[in-house]
Amino acid sequence: MTAADTPVLIVGAGPVGLATALVLGRHGVPSVVCEQYGGINPHPRAHVVNTRSMELLRSWGIADAVRADSVDPRWALNIQWKQTLSGSELGRINMAEGHGEQMLRRIDASPEMITSCAQDRVQQHLLDAVLAQGMATVRYNTTVLDIADRGDAVDVTVESGQCEQTLRARYAVAADGAAGGVREKLGITTEGSPVLGHQLNIYFHADLSPWTEADPALLIWAINTASPGVFIGMDGVRRWTFQRSFDPATESPGDYSPERCARIIREAVGVDELEVDIRSVGPWTMVARTAERYRSGRVFLAGDAAHQFPPTGGLGMNTGLSDADNLGWKLAAVLGGWAPESVLDSYESERRPVAVANARHSVLNATKMAEAGIGPDTAGIAARLESPDPEIATAERRRLAAAIPPQRPHFDSLGQEIGYVYGAGGHTEEETGAPLPATEYSPAPVLGARLPHAWVERDGALLSTHDLLFPGFTLITGPAGAQWAAAFAETAGDVPARTVVVGRDITVVDGSLLERLGITEDGAVLVRPDSHIAWRSGDGSPLSPGTALCEVPDASPRSA
Repeated sequence: MTAADTPVLIVGAGPVGLATALVLGRHGVPSVVCEQYGGINPHPRAHVVNTRSMELLRSWGIADAVRADSVDPRWALNIQWKQTLSGSELGRINMAEGHGEQMLRRIDASPEMITSCAQDRVQQHLLDAVLAQGMATVRYNTTVLDIADRGDAVDVTVESGQCEQTLRARYAVAADGAAGGVREKLGITTEGSPVLGHQLNIYFHADLSPWTEADPALLIWAINTASPGVFIGMDGVRRWTFQRSFDPATESPGDYSPERCARIIREAVGVDELEVDIRSVGPWTMVARTAERYRSGRVFLAGDAAHQFPPTGGLGMNTGLSDADNLGWKLAAVLGGWAPESVLDSYESERRPVAVANARHSVLNATKMAEAGIGPDTAGIAARLESPDPEIATAERRRLAAAIPPQRPHFDSLGQEIGYVYGAGGHTEEETGAPLPATEYSPAPVLGARLPHAWVERDGALLSTHDLLFPGFTLITGPAGAQWAAAFAETAGDVPARTVVVGRDITVVDGSLLERLGITEDGAVLVRPDSHIAWRSGDGSPLSPGTALCEVPDASPRSA
């Protein structure tokens, strides 16, 4: 592929950049991915792969591989608070205990479950899929020096080794992360909260099984005066990270030698002789910011380049993967000639409100966590827990034990993961008068919402309704919906299209299938490539079937 015929150039080969390339490739669109580093960063950062992301990975064919690299599901059931890892427990949240109905709601809502897989492993599976697909060229050790929109193309000046080169593409996607420079070069500012804190992430290998094998937990907060922080199990065996507060005004990452970090880990575990192998150390800033706009001409922002959240809620990488899915099919539609260029404006109008809502949810979680000992008063809480006065220590233990259970929405926010609706209304508190329900979710087949999941059977195989979709528009009709199928065939034109007829192409397993889809036996629902509903019969639209279906690809989704 030469520079002149590159349809899309992607800056950054992190999870979001690779996902964008993968989605484009599924639609037959080649791309070039430029990454300044020499390969995948082995330092694991994000680890939560939520329900919606697992659905995307399922559609991209790599959910099984990511699941195989995830921690044992038993680990994800428990969140613990302890004084030290080897010490006494202060409280816990058990995701299954006493919340059976909520767990059943999760199981019923999706063919996939939220899991925990280290970001570097997720990234490796995305890279493997991109390379196997053969539609993208991934260029490591390639730094973007400048980016210029020429009106009909984008010129990207890159440096690889000692060689400087200008690559030309129809469109460019900046997926270069929070510290990337493309957003700044475009003059796009961010909006949001001031800095909420500074953290240091220590990645290490150690055998912590004496304290985790019998009682595994995904997150273990250690609240003590010597070394407070949180342990995160990256593989449930030896890979761990430990996150703690860090003050860049008085210290630098260089002050944290391997010896010092090993001592920090031993103090947090509470075992002086523990063997610890420090692998890497990385500082990061806790903020909640969203780019004021996601587009500058032919250049688009995605992932952390467009939004940053506190990790409380695990929404950062997951929001970015959905950005990639949304933007990828729209770029493919324009480049393929089956949608007007104006459809690209809907990327910002759909994805930015979701980011704003996720930022709000993450900040709320971070604020509430202060009550449970994680925040600006951690040192004071730890000191009271360790007080020589038993009355003070006991009182603080009781207070903390009562503050921990209300933190559950932080770790169980199904509505936040899959409940957002594209279009007017359904995004933010300002638009709807109420925030998104974090934990509650009821499948609703409204325009702009994600297609509800239901189990069906095809050729003897059990499938989700999501498995019926493909890189194009999918029309699902009731058994008597032949008129919609005929109209779709006549009006689809160049739009990649597929029709699925209930009773002919699939067999109903769940008797509530049509109800879940929001259609009658002679009705139909049209689903976009990103699995969001574009049109549904019976929604009160006066449009004829042919006109409605013909206009859908050109129109932004509407709310119910």
